[in-house]
Amino acid sequence: GKSDFLSSIAAGKCGIVIDGSSETLVCDVRGFETRSIEEPQSEVVIRGPREGFTEVLRINTSLLRRRIRDPRLWIEEFTVGRVSRTQVAIVYIKGIANDKVVQEARDRITRIDIDSIQESGELEEYLEDAPFSPFPTILRTERPDRVAGALFEGRIAILTDGTPFVLIVPVTFLMFLTSPEDYYERFFIASAIRLLRYASFFIAFLLPALYVAITTFHQEMLPTPLVLAIAAQREGVPFPAVFEALLMEVAFEILREAAVRLPKIYGPAISIVGVLILGEAAVRAGLVSSAMIIVVALTAIASFVTPIFSLSIAVRLLRFPIILLGGTLGLFGVVFGFLIVGIHLSSLRSFGVPFLEPIAPVVVSDLKDALIRLPWWAMDTRPEFTGQSDLRRQSRGLMPRPPQPQAKGIPSAHGKKGLR
Repeated sequence: GKSDFLSSIAAGKCGIVIDGSSETLVCDVRGFETRSIEEPQSEVVIRGPREGFTEVLRINTSLLRRRIRDPRLWIEEFTVGRVSRTQVAIVYIKGIANDKVVQEARDRITRIDIDSIQESGELEEYLEDAPFSPFPTILRTERPDRVAGALFEGRIAILTDGTPFVLIVPVTFLMFLTSPEDYYERFFIASAIRLLRYASFFIAFLLPALYVAITTFHQEMLPTPLVLAIAAQREGVPFPAVFEALLMEVAFEILREAAVRLPKIYGPAISIVGVLILGEAAVRAGLVSSAMIIVVALTAIASFVTPIFSLSIAVRLLRFPIILLGGTLGLFGVVFGFLIVGIHLSSLRSFGVPFLEPIAPVVVSDLKDALIRLPWWAMDTRPEFTGQSDLRRQSRGLMPRPPQPQAKGIPSAHGKKGLR
């Protein structure tokens, strides 16, 4: 119709009108300037692919096609935005993805009625299950390998033209603490790093609050020499420990935000020099103690270990009310705040999937890739909530074994044909 023809022209396509005919032709001769494929900036890995998504939808879908060469890879396109006419695509593997989740994604996208969509972050706010939760229930990534891995598990990818960030649904909490590199390293190395990442998460979340609570209300829990050392450091500090922690946390957040917004050539230098100068000056001025500087610095470093920024920023925000609870109610306040957060997480859903799965509810088959990662040959099934249509992803009995001496063509360590 006329509206489709005009929309194609507005999208940059070539329209051909023939005199005397009511039919029109549309040719796709678009040649927009595009950014070349580069290494993702937000998800850096030591071992793994070095290519990331771009701002062009067609290039992004081709990157997925190159990894999944199967006709069951379906790409459904939608147009969102009355004025911007932004192209949005749902990508999934038919026969593996749950049909109900796919239909739910379609329904949530088609009901969006807005003038413009410029970035997938805007789309995310219309699609998420818990809009008022500080925790993200949709995973965004700019790595094609991570998206392909999610598709093989029965999840859905939502691509938006104009942004390199792809949305993955449904997701679980533990996915925000995993890195694509976990699946490229050997399983015991990946498991050790993953456990270290979990420990860093709790350090970033609870360490300042625990320090404030113990030094304020529960000094008897510390060894006597440590209590005397902390008391000596705090002798000239005019503020309570809770105010110390809040002051330094705010200062570190300001420096961190400044380092992000400054040009790349100045950002790292300003961040490092600013932290050193600020911490040293605060201690010399008697505003904070040296122990508090160590606690806040360790907390800041631990927060960088979280591989997904959207979870990291949520932890950084929730740290402040937990510190206040620790400064007013002691360890009881810290435990109370932690329980409230745990209850909130257990109530969340991501497109109908429990957010804490496979921990709550416990799904034994999915524990193979939860707190630790078992070898690839042991992870023979897909996640139960997302891969219901085709749970088994590999054959049984793929555990590697050394060759048997009696096998044909295999040299034996004994006998005339043995190795010397």
